[in-house]
Amino acid sequence: MQEQLLEARRHEKNFLLRRESIWLQQTQSALDQLERMVQEMEEKAFFNERPYWQRVHEQLKIYRGHLLRLLATPELGYAEQYAIVESDLVPPARELHALFKTRWSSLSQSHRDHLARSEQTQSVLVTLAIAISALLVWIITRSILVSLKMGMQFAREIASGNLRARINHIPRDEVGALLRAMQQMGTDLQRMEERDLRAQAARLALNALLESSLEPLSLQRQMEVALHIIMTVPYLRLKNKGAIFLIDPEEGQLHLIASTGLAPAVLNGCAKIPLGHCLCGKTAAEGKLTYATDQDPAHSVRYAGMQPHGHYCIPIISRGVVLGVMTLYLPAGHEENPEEVAFLTSIGNTLAGVLERKRMEERLQHLAHHDLLTSLPNRVLFAEHLSRSLILATRSKERMAVMLIDLDHFKQVNDTLGHAAGDRVLVISTQRIRDCLRASDLVARMGGDEFAVILSDMPNLEAAERVAGKIVQQVSQSIAWEGHSVHVGASIGIAFFPEHGSEADSLLSSADMAMYRIKKRGRNGFCIHDPDWREDQAP
Repeated sequence: MQEQLLEARRHEKNFLLRRESIWLQQTQSALDQLERMVQEMEEKAFFNERPYWQRVHEQLKIYRGHLLRLLATPELGYAEQYAIVESDLVPPARELHALFKTRWSSLSQSHRDHLARSEQTQSVLVTLAIAISALLVWIITRSILVSLKMGMQFAREIASGNLRARINHIPRDEVGALLRAMQQMGTDLQRMEERDLRAQAARLALNALLESSLEPLSLQRQMEVALHIIMTVPYLRLKNKGAIFLIDPEEGQLHLIASTGLAPAVLNGCAKIPLGHCLCGKTAAEGKLTYATDQDPAHSVRYAGMQPHGHYCIPIISRGVVLGVMTLYLPAGHEENPEEVAFLTSIGNTLAGVLERKRMEERLQHLAHHDLLTSLPNRVLFAEHLSRSLILATRSKERMAVMLIDLDHFKQVNDTLGHAAGDRVLVISTQRIRDCLRASDLVARMGGDEFAVILSDMPNLEAAERVAGKIVQQVSQSIAWEGHSVHVGASIGIAFFPEHGSEADSLLSSADMAMYRIKKRGRNGFCIHDPDWREDQAP
């Protein structure tokens, strides 16, 4: 539709130019004919009349020259055109009128009647009338009607919602001033609309970011979603590349947590970035948004085949503390934009709030499923792991073992040395148990001085016995506490899947019975569950 309107305007413009050209030719032809007639009368006049016709010819040439120059400058405004008419055309026209009037009054009545009837005089008057009429029609039609028509068409475009409409070839006259004001109004409306659209896009992005923070997403997944939301903001001229780094306060480094569109060389080279190093590290160290091109000396991470680009590096700050950095890739030649900087700063602040919320959620989640003192999984999380382990063992038809561990003489430590000493014993014993296990195994604190262990993929009973023996040996080592040498032991009951139970409750019951049996034997050892043993029997 827009192309059809432009084509129609081009045809209309060409038609007007052709019509103006025809008027110009007609006016020039009429003036040429008039000048030839006067020149002919000058040549045929008697000797005493030649000065008169010479003056007529001279004034006519002046009039003709000014008129043709006026017609050749259509871009002039009304005021300029009328000024030229008043200063250049009116004086020779008045002079011609005075000459003709003087000449007419000097003639006898018979000569006046003869001249009035002469075809030549009539032709002169008619030709002069044609020239002046053509001039007036041309000025009025071109300078007023055409300009007003363009203004009406422009107004229709704006009213229909096409704020990108423009007026071509605005004249330098009063109507042109009106058209320029109308066009400026259209430009201002377009800018306002674009600004409103950008503000709406920014609000939608921030709302989407906040809404995503309410979903049960991991911290890493939340940051990936945040990157995707930012990349889809339409007015940001971003390349589909970016990353989010979070600070590890202990290491003093940025850790890459989420990314999109990055080359493998960047992922490897930027997995960890020291504070102050490269653009992201500099942003984290200074806590200020950074705009830079790939030619910036601070852009120290480079690789083969890297294409020209720019960066916005936005710090993620909460309560004055830098939590991380978001880096976005820009096309080559992109210039820093204050509106983009303001929006990305808002994104950084929002990300800080989202990050704090997610970390708090993870902290609460951790506290709900882990022991506060040892950070081991608690009874609830252990039950979940045990259920999953049983499902996997059933599918793979593998043997697994469950251990229940009770620290011997732990109550005596609490009673004699205090709870601080007891906490110290629990922490060190936890680490010693962990050191005896594989990465695939799990240890949990069930409460008090009792622990539980899941040993997955146990090929035989002897493998579990070796692990239990190591735990007993390590836990029984002395622990120094404020000048005291503290000793505890470990009583361990072991139950196997599927021999001693196919469900969690039956396995735990079997392991508990085996632990009770080793305590009856004298503690500080391990025992495998025996289905035939009863509590009233000898251990």
